Formats: sequence, C-alpha cells, structure tokens
Amino acid sequence: MDNRDYDLIIVGGGITGAAVLYAVSSYTNISRVLLVEKYEDIATLNSNSRSNSQTLHFGDVETNYTLKKAGEAKREAMRVLRYIKLLGRDEQEHIIKGCQKMVLGVGDEETEILEKTYYSGIKRLFPGLKKAGLDELEKIEPNTVKHRPKDEKVVALVSDSGYMVDFEKLARSFVSRALRNKKAGIELMFNTTVRSLREVRKGYVLGTTKGELKTRFVVFATGSYSLLFAKMLDFDKNLSVISIGGDYFISKRMLNGKVYRVQKGGVPFAAVHADPDIRNPGITRYGPTATIPLKLENRGSTFFDYLRSFNYDIKTLETLIKVVSNEDIIRILETNFVYGLPVIGKRWFFENEVKKIIPSIKYEQMYHEPGMGGIRPQIVDENTRSFFVGASKLYDKNAIFNITPSPGASSALESGIEDMRYIAHGLGLRIDHKRFEAEMGSDKDGEI
Repeated sequence: MDNRDYDLIIVGGGITGAAVLYAVSSYTNISRVLLVEKYEDIATLNSNSRSNSQTLHFGDVETNYTLKKAGEAKREAMRVLRYIKLLGRDEQEHIIKGCQKMVLGVGDEETEILEKTYYSGIKRLFPGLKKAGLDELEKIEPNTVKHRPKDEKVVALVSDSGYMVDFEKLARSFVSRALRNKKAGIELMFNTTVRSLREVRKGYVLGTTKGELKTRFVVFATGSYSLLFAKMLDFDKNLSVISIGGDYFISKRMLNGKVYRVQKGGVPFAAVHADPDIRNPGITRYGPTATIPLKLENRGSTFFDYLRSFNYDIKTLETLIKVVSNEDIIRILETNFVYGLPVIGKRWFFENEVKKIIPSIKYEQMYHEPGMGGIRPQIVDENTRSFFVGASKLYDKNAIFNITPSPGASSALESGIEDMRYIAHGLGLRIDHKRFEAEMGSDKDGEI
C-alpha cells in the first residue's frame, strides 16, 4: 500500500473531527486513519475555549428548541457525560465542571413564554427543571434581582444539569485516547490545507498543500468549509451557509452560574447569555453578539471562500430574502449591528442586554474582550426556504460532510458515533458492540 493511501481521512481537527477519530478507532477494527488539520494543533478555532460559551447543552433552557429537538439535545449531552466517566478524576476536573444554569424571563412577554414552556412537556422531559420566582432567585442568583424595578416581572427555569465544558481539552482528550489504539494506524497531519477533492474508482483524492492523499472514505469536519467541499462533488443538496459571528464582553464574577435569556422559537441562534469561564473563575462573560461576517473562519483571509459557498441563482436569492425577513431575526441583526459600533456599541449592549440579566451592574465594570468569540455556520435550506436549526450531515457514498452550527460541540460525540456506523458499513468494518455499550451506553432510550 502507498504511504499516502488510507482507509479513512478525517479533515478537520476540531471537536467534531476528534470525536469521529475517537469513535472509529475505539470501536471498530479500522487499520489506517489520517487526521488532516489546517492549523498547528487540535481545536484552535471554534472548539477553543475562548470561542464558545463552554456550555453542555441539554435542551432544557434553550427556549428556541422544539420538544423533539430538546430530547435530541439531552441524548447528545448524556453521551458526553458517559465519555467523561471513562477519564481519570484529574482529567475530568480539567474538562468539565458542574455549575448552576437557568433561563431568565424578564417582562410580561418573556415570563409568559417560560410559563407556557414549563407546562408544555419540557417538565416531563427534564424532571429536575424547576420554576423560580423572585423569592427563589434572591437566594440562588441574587444579582439577577438586586436593584430590579419592583414592577418588572421576572421568572426563571432553573436546571439541575448545568455544566461548563472546556471543549478544546475535550477534543484533545478524544485524540489522546484514540492514539492508544496502535492497531488503528493513526497519523496526524498539521499545518495542511485541503485545496481540492475528486472522486476516483476506489475512493477519493484530496489535493493538499503537502501533495495528494488518497482514501477509501473521507469525513469532512470543517465547519462552514464542509459545505464548500460538498460543492466540489456537486453534492450540496441546495444548502448555503450564512456565517454568524459574535463577540463577548467581560466583568468580574457576578453570577453563580449560567444565565440564558429567553429566545423565541424559529430563531436558530441563542440570545445573549451570561456565563462563568472554566479557565478563569474570576470573571463572567456576556454574549455572544450576532453579526454576519463575510468570512468562514476567524483566522486568515476566507472572504472568497465564503462567496464560493453560495449557489448563485434565483432560488438562493429568494431563500435568503425570506429567512432574513423574519421580524425576530431582523430585530436581532439590527440590534447586534449597533453592538459592533465604536463607543456607542458597548453602551447599547450594556443597557439592552447585560442590565436585563444583572440590573445592579455598573457600566465601568464591563469591558470588551478582543479576540474572544467564534464563527458558526448557519445553514440555509433552499428546499424549505428556511434556516436549519441544529447540525446537518451530507452523505455521498463513502463521504460525510459535517456542518455544525452552535451548539455543535455538545452534539459532537453523538455525531461521531453516527459517522462511525456509516464508515463501518461503507468499509465493511466490525464494530465492537459489547465494548461500545459498556462504555457509551445502549442506544435504547434512557440507557445512555
């Protein structure tokens, strides 16, 4: 066999690609795998701890989720917790920490949404989710009610499943455990950009900055770029990507845990929320803002690649007009545009977002943190002419294209397991079901 010929190539060393590597190397008899990463190490972009809110999403405080989507999110989060149990105590403590978590409703409209949400079935799905009024909030998260106007309604749904996760370290853990299986023949190739993709008789050829690589099966876990690679095979399923970026503001630690704001259903990205930081326990982070940067990544120049990710036809144009004409999305984008302006942006963000969470905070206590925040691909489905909520996969024979909007890190392990099964089928691999169920749990409901 040629030394540049592989059974499986995984493109992308973020948490999604790392999870695929872990799953396929741990539970199948694969023998030659290559992980190709554009940058110098694992998890340098969106999986980096500075680029996300460090939340393990269960679907309990995400008010823009349907009940079905919340159930899926719970299942995905439980899979991560199963993995964490496999690790030593020291490694666990560096990757994950329990913390209080809630969704906070302020004013008549938001409190009414939370009341309806609580009694619509979410309570049955999450028995540990409790409703908290003013008196309870004064005890568990006092700064959310201190100095709040007495006539302002406030209610919260408080979760018993709150976790901070360092997804960068989780991704590195996946890779580290994968490398323990010497029989998988794992290679890591950093500082390597994939430029082209073509199908050949027995697989695919990837053109890279370090020459051509051949593989029987390929998985793209490259965020916004995954759709661009699918387009190279004319296999994009009428999808396009709108990049959603965001920044964070910081203050000293003012909350005990995570406080999410109410988000209306149909809006695919979360409202501004406040979070502790797993690496810096002395601060509270506020964000992310929602902007539309004309690029696919926060590193390098990716503007022209962003342009290539669109289909240039009437259907695409009509779809984009429809999805951004939603009143809630227009309001969010207009408001967040102001947040990005010099001088007044910070003040506007402070008054409209941060003070809704912590009424007593002072303007001087908050500052902008340059370089904190990431870019997420928001999928536009031209078939339904709507935003697609959640992660998406495209399958083409022996190829998988993972497109992972926020909160893709929480679903990465479950996604990796799905990919493992598809890879095993495509390559005729054997899955060690006994070991998988012992470590990852049964696929039956309630057994993860």
